[in-house]
Amino acid sequence: MAQPRSVARDDAGAPPDGAAFRRALADITDALHRAEEGIGSIVSLTAAEDDAGRLIGALVHSPVAAGFGVLRWPQSLLPLLGGPDDLEAVAISLLALAGGPSDEARRDIALAAERGGGELAGEAVRGLLGLPSVQPLWLGLDGAQRAEFQVEGLAAALLDLCYERPVLIVVENVQWARGLTVPLLDALSNIVEDARLCLVTIRSPAPCDRTSGWMPPGPSRRFVLPEPDGGPADAVDTDVAAPASHAVLLDSLRRDRRPERIEWMAHHAPLAGAWALACACARHAGRRAEAGCRPADAARHYIDALAALERLPETRRHAQRRIDLWTALARTQPPPSGNAVKAAEKAHALAEDLGDRLRAARALSLLATLRWTTGDLQASRRTGLQALRIWRQTQSPLQQVQTLIKLGRVLTEEGRFRQADTVLRAAAALTSQGDTGRFHGRTVLAPVCIAAHRARCRAELGEPEESLRLARAALAQAEDGGHAASLAHACLHLGWAAMTGQRYALAVEPLKRAVAITETIRLHACQPLVLGALGYALVRTGALNDGASLLLGSREHARMLGIRRHEPQILIWIAEAALLSGQPEDAVRNACDAAGKAADAGQSGDEAWARLALARGLAALGNHAAARQSLDVANRMATQRSMAPLLAQCAEIRKAVTSV
Repeated sequence: MAQPRSVARDDAGAPPDGAAFRRALADITDALHRAEEGIGSIVSLTAAEDDAGRLIGALVHSPVAAGFGVLRWPQSLLPLLGGPDDLEAVAISLLALAGGPSDEARRDIALAAERGGGELAGEAVRGLLGLPSVQPLWLGLDGAQRAEFQVEGLAAALLDLCYERPVLIVVENVQWARGLTVPLLDALSNIVEDARLCLVTIRSPAPCDRTSGWMPPGPSRRFVLPEPDGGPADAVDTDVAAPASHAVLLDSLRRDRRPERIEWMAHHAPLAGAWALACACARHAGRRAEAGCRPADAARHYIDALAALERLPETRRHAQRRIDLWTALARTQPPPSGNAVKAAEKAHALAEDLGDRLRAARALSLLATLRWTTGDLQASRRTGLQALRIWRQTQSPLQQVQTLIKLGRVLTEEGRFRQADTVLRAAAALTSQGDTGRFHGRTVLAPVCIAAHRARCRAELGEPEESLRLARAALAQAEDGGHAASLAHACLHLGWAAMTGQRYALAVEPLKRAVAITETIRLHACQPLVLGALGYALVRTGALNDGASLLLGSREHARMLGIRRHEPQILIWIAEAALLSGQPEDAVRNACDAAGKAADAGQSGDEAWARLALARGLAALGNHAAARQSLDVANRMATQRSMAPLLAQCAEIRKAVTSV
């Protein structure tokens, strides 16, 4: 793809408008020729509205564009009142490439998405085009998963349609791009180079104080057409108009019943100086964006609401709103950035200062999740216990259940299986008392999560039949609920429980089902562990090559996704598989790696199993003294954690290394 180019003013002065215009048109024409040949590209243009309009007109009516399907995706500062949402508008625009708005054209677009992105990508586009669902798993997806498939489906449909006819997409006012349009443009930028596609984005040179919008990646052709008379063009006068005009608009919007009016009111209220209304509308707009799986938009609205609060008098109610907004802001930040943790810590500190225990508990519960996500298990446990104490004192059963499950999950990963089982049993007892059965967001049904993690605990504690009973109960509940992520979770834990009890043949089928579900619904966070578990089950049932391939793939997948807490378990399985394949050096290397990573993360259960795998590998190499030393560590840890199956296997290996 061509490297970035720029046509702009330099020290010698600005080129004439006509020359810059002709150069931009010639280069876009060249990009169209290349797109016809299957080498797509992105052209980024900064131009005043009149110049942009002239360029688009000349481009669309040029002979070179005659064979192209032309799509225009204009962006706007505010959503259209009563209009389709961002991705619905894109989906509807694709109908022009399939012959019109008929049902047959809609089905053709959905089939194009399915060909390129799979069944659920096709389902997503069917939904955007108003067609009924035909895939049961679609109904079991969470909102964020559906949004991902909508983006993926539209990108896949476009790529498929480009094979028949090259496509020119013009994105006007890209500085206002928001919502799911931004990830869609990201997806297109990843595939454009090998597609018969030319993506032209046009940005206004007028100042823009919004931090959103979309910027094309580095390898794109960039042009800046000179501004008339050397001054800023296309100035947006809504921000400098008299406050009275905004007040009139607000009064009109109050009587409007269309949902999008909230975003309009959130925009106009601060310009009218109505700070209380500005805060309320921005909060409401943030909640709408969060429910619509548009976290970047939600964060922008919550920040605006916080800014509006600064203009209001200090009252206890306003202080509570500030805490709620910082908590909401933490939910909408990507966890790896650290901003989410900072926002949650800010919310907690403010709640502590105010003496608001319920809001402090909400912030602590969120912090526990965020710290678990980043792999800080000890901090997650401590924070979760703090939140739990408050929920118990305030008689909040739903919040108790959610916090108990988070705590049980962390304790299980730390290897504190008996404590985890006690905590999860308490969660199960509360769940049976009322409407506390479901988490919010991209997670697992509460009864499924409880039973699945208890199954792992009972397996590690040496109760294989009880473990399998719990795992099967989790699977039955997941099937009754029809929740896709819960099905995958239950299948994984059924297979895991069976393997811990050395019933490897029993583990294969549920793990195959878990792999199929996670691949279908793109459940990335779970995929490495599921692939590794199936790989190990296959190795133990004799399919060494197939199993080893899955195991190595699962390790790379975990590293690529940065899921550190799964790495020790996967490395243990790899070490055991290497030993079965007659490769003791590989077994020792991977077991050492697993033990180190588990120790660093505070995952003592994984560390104990890794020490056993290391002892096996060292024994196979004939280093019996080192094997006994590693075995002693594994035995001590297993005794501390009441890990009966591990203790039994330690006893077996000890006989072998002491009889030499």
